[in-house]
Amino acid sequence: MSGLNLLFPFLSLFVIFTPNFTLVAGLSGCGPHHIQALVQFKNEFDYSGCNQTDYFNGVMCDNITGEVTKLQLPSGCFTGVLKTNSSLFGFNHLRYLNLSYNKFTSSSLSSGFGSLNKLEVLSLSSNGFIGQVPSSLSNLSRLTELYLDHNELTGGFPLVQNITSLSILNLSLNHFSGAIPSSLLTMPFLSYLNLDENHLTDPVEVRSSSTSSRLETLHLRKNPFEGKILDLISNFTTLKYLGLSFQNISYPINLNFFSSLKSLLRLDLSGNSVLETSISSDSDVPRNIEKLLLSSCDISKFPEFVRSLDRLEHIDISNNKIKGKVPEWLWNLPHLIRANLVNNAFTHLEGSNDVLTNSSLRILDLALNHFEGPVPTPPLSINLFSAWNNSFTGNIPLSVCNRSSLVILDLSYNNLSGPIPRCLSNLKDSLVVVNLRKNNLEGSIPDMLYNGSLLRTLDVGYNQLTGKLPRSLLNCSSLRFVSVDNNKIKDTFPFWLKALPGLQVLTLRSNKFYGPVSLPAEVPLWFVKIVGPDKHKEADPASLFDSLDSRWDSSSNHIFTLVVGLSGCHPDQIQALEQFKNEFDSRNCNQTDYLNGVQCDNATGAVTELQLPSGCLIGTLKPNSSLFELRHLRHLNLSHNNFTSSSLPSEFSNLSRLEVLSLSSNSFIGQVPSLFSKLTWLNQLDLSHNQLTGSFQLVQNLSKLSTLDLSYNHFSGDIPSTLLSMPFLTRLDLSENYLTGSINILNSSSSLRLEHLSLSHNHFEGQVLEPISNLITLKFLDLSFQNISYPIDIRIFSSLKSLLKLVLSGNSISSTSFGSDSDVPLSLEKLGLSGCDIIEFPNFLKSLHNLELIDISHNKIKGKVPEWFWNLPRLSMVSLVNNSFTGFEGSEDVLQNSSLKILDLALNHFKGPFPNPPHSLTVLSAWNNSFTGSIPIAVCNQSMLALLDLSYNNFTGSIPRCLSNLQNSLIVVNLRKNNLEGSLPDNCYDGALLRTLDVGFNQLTGKLPRSLLNCSSLKFLSVDNNNIKDTFPFWLKGLPNLQAFTLRSNRFYGPISPPGQGPLAFPELRILEIADNKFTGSLPQDYFVNWKVMTEDGSLPQWFVKIVGPDKHKETDPVTLFMSMDSRWDSFNNKKNKESNM
Repeated sequence: MSGLNLLFPFLSLFVIFTPNFTLVAGLSGCGPHHIQALVQFKNEFDYSGCNQTDYFNGVMCDNITGEVTKLQLPSGCFTGVLKTNSSLFGFNHLRYLNLSYNKFTSSSLSSGFGSLNKLEVLSLSSNGFIGQVPSSLSNLSRLTELYLDHNELTGGFPLVQNITSLSILNLSLNHFSGAIPSSLLTMPFLSYLNLDENHLTDPVEVRSSSTSSRLETLHLRKNPFEGKILDLISNFTTLKYLGLSFQNISYPINLNFFSSLKSLLRLDLSGNSVLETSISSDSDVPRNIEKLLLSSCDISKFPEFVRSLDRLEHIDISNNKIKGKVPEWLWNLPHLIRANLVNNAFTHLEGSNDVLTNSSLRILDLALNHFEGPVPTPPLSINLFSAWNNSFTGNIPLSVCNRSSLVILDLSYNNLSGPIPRCLSNLKDSLVVVNLRKNNLEGSIPDMLYNGSLLRTLDVGYNQLTGKLPRSLLNCSSLRFVSVDNNKIKDTFPFWLKALPGLQVLTLRSNKFYGPVSLPAEVPLWFVKIVGPDKHKEADPASLFDSLDSRWDSSSNHIFTLVVGLSGCHPDQIQALEQFKNEFDSRNCNQTDYLNGVQCDNATGAVTELQLPSGCLIGTLKPNSSLFELRHLRHLNLSHNNFTSSSLPSEFSNLSRLEVLSLSSNSFIGQVPSLFSKLTWLNQLDLSHNQLTGSFQLVQNLSKLSTLDLSYNHFSGDIPSTLLSMPFLTRLDLSENYLTGSINILNSSSSLRLEHLSLSHNHFEGQVLEPISNLITLKFLDLSFQNISYPIDIRIFSSLKSLLKLVLSGNSISSTSFGSDSDVPLSLEKLGLSGCDIIEFPNFLKSLHNLELIDISHNKIKGKVPEWFWNLPRLSMVSLVNNSFTGFEGSEDVLQNSSLKILDLALNHFKGPFPNPPHSLTVLSAWNNSFTGSIPIAVCNQSMLALLDLSYNNFTGSIPRCLSNLQNSLIVVNLRKNNLEGSLPDNCYDGALLRTLDVGFNQLTGKLPRSLLNCSSLKFLSVDNNNIKDTFPFWLKGLPNLQAFTLRSNRFYGPISPPGQGPLAFPELRILEIADNKFTGSLPQDYFVNWKVMTEDGSLPQWFVKIVGPDKHKETDPVTLFMSMDSRWDSFNNKKNKESNM
């Protein structure tokens, strides 16, 4: 994209037109009218849950056009009704829109979404939308991802099957009904389809000759299908993830139906009846399965076929009727990390008491069975060990204390005896939950809790415990829940527990506590309500805790789950995330921001997505980082952090399931490690804006890549011949590197998918154009600033019939290819020809009826701009900067009916009166020309005009008073260095958006208008080098944002000191120019006490306090001083800092 940066160089931050005019306004690359529309959209809702930073962090704009291309609202930001006339639907260039997890209460899905026809990703999840999906959504032909899940949408199936480019479709948790269209499952690019929890009743019908070859994920959970759908689904041989839980199928499912799905990794049949004969050892179930969910399937014997699933990681056979012993071979499956056997009729584990020790299990749930005898020794790798509500006897095994990763221990509701092991103190760095409730444990609660303990929940109620409460509980600063009810503890009331800052539940009932229950002086107890003394009724205190942040989950599995801030994430994953954060300086990253970017698999608890906020972490990313333990990650975005001088660790290859990896703007150095080639599931890789070196031969091994961005690095050498013909690659950005040589494309396999290719700012010396002309699917091509030694004939791109954007800036263009008969692709929407040594107006533009943006700046074109140019029907942005144009063909109304929004005519030789501007204009820049006459009154009719720059011309007359008509749009007015007369009009009204006003170097008289006080957003005000006669405007201190203020070389007079010698009170001021006036009085140092640049000791930095000297002959443009935003004054020595007379 870098070559496109020459398109409209004035559009940077808020809108920057001139080399000497910078307005900082907060959104990089966004045009002013787009910022205005963003604010307007925000104001349509209650956004009390949304701060300004969060809102604008989710906005991205095209660096060239200033158009908003991405809008991602923070979760819970907006509340209200999304109306059909919302300003949202004016963002016609949006490619990515995510409004998920807001509250558009009782809003229907507006048909206005259909107007955003450039959208590629649309996410409207969890918003409370109601009603039917409008048919206009089928207009979004470029959509690749559509999320409408978790709403209240109704009606028949939406017309989404017309959107043929879809790869991801999520319509789950709505009220859709009727048949799934037969064409849906065979859409050419569809890989993910989620229809969970709707009311789809009719069977799926699939054309047998055209079953999808791409569908990998299919979720149909909780739909009341009545037909025989299994035979049909078994045709989708590319499936990897299949969810068919809780269907209304009237017959037992035969697992052999799925034998054809050889790539299947996850199968969920929970809530259906499974045919018992299909769970034997000779069942033909796909051997690749990693996750198998058979909960509530009426199974009465252990599924023997599981023995052959060598890749199995997670098995759930809970809520069945399986009796007897758990076979010993189950624990020998090499990859098994999670087993759920809850609510069966198991009595024993086959094998010795150490049968679990060497298994790879991390999560084991044996709850709600009939297990007897001693508790088995838990696995060495265990994180969660739950065995509540069984009949285990004997002591708690001491081996528990050696499980250094144990987070949750739940042995409640058994018949265990003996003491609580004191050695549990070994687990202070991992143990979060201990539940030993309702056993026969004896002795006292051990004094075993040390500083730094992570314990949050301790429940030892309903045992035979004696002694006192251990004072070491005070070391557990994270403790939220303590229950010791129904024991024989004898102690006074534990007032000392008030020092635990997070304690939310404390139950002491039915013990032998004694003594006063009130503090001295009747100080109220501030911690939690105490459960009443009904010693006969058992009360589980966890039920009181249900609404709190840390609670037990008594859901269908009755697994004792601690929710510690990340929904669905397993404790060891949370621990790894926290550890990863602690490896860096994270002072710029609050917990909420950090956790908002985390998503976990609801079934396994594994982290699948990690997206860090920008600027969150600073430090070195080390090879042993806990990041590389998150092996189930599919989406990882660490962009815009600062991993100072870090090499790219080869350990990224451990994250072998990654599909999206973004490491841009992180200061990574060195070469890309060869092990990156193991990330074979990657479809998006972004390493842009780093300091990476070497070649990139390895990336072409990543055959699934669709997007590859290596721009702004130091890669060198040739582009591999196989890269441009990778089978799925659609977007390739190699701009701003040191690539040399030729571009080679395999003759027999030129890419049929590559749509976006950016090679700007490289050093190609060989043939690059002819090979690229064979890439006939290209839509966006940037070849700016190459080292091509010959003029480019743009007719070489005639074969690229789909081309929408072409940037050749910074190269020499053959003048013979500019004729009206030039065979340039007629589909072009954006054309960049800046700095191309062009000497005549390119006539071929006349045939480009789709053209929206043209940049022919920094060339040598003379004469008049042709009249036909302004009649191009879609033209919205034009840059003619720095040529030798002298006028316009046609009348003074030649621009009036054009569709222009942004027009830049700066640095030319235009003469005569300025033509009447277009009605649709938002930015008008014509500085440094020779325009004469008055400023056209028609400017005042441009209701969207945000920036007006007519500086450095020869305009005469007065400043139009009617500019006040534009108070709701106008942000920048620059009329500097003209011959304007009269006074500054008193035309600023309440609510005016004006931020910059520069009228320096004119012939203005009168006084400063007091209406300036209505411009509360004003940051820059310059009236220097005029004939204004007034006293010092102390009243301007009422402008809270004023940063630069220049009065020099006028006829201001009177005292410079406010009454009482008090401080000036301009809180944001950085520039004050007052030289060459008739001020009297002194400048004491406390004048500046309120200024933000004041140092801690009350003085001003030496570089800062410099008042411009009285050299009235030398023109000083104050805006140049404002460009650093720390802006300094010209010359003021230390002596004048104390006192200066003027």
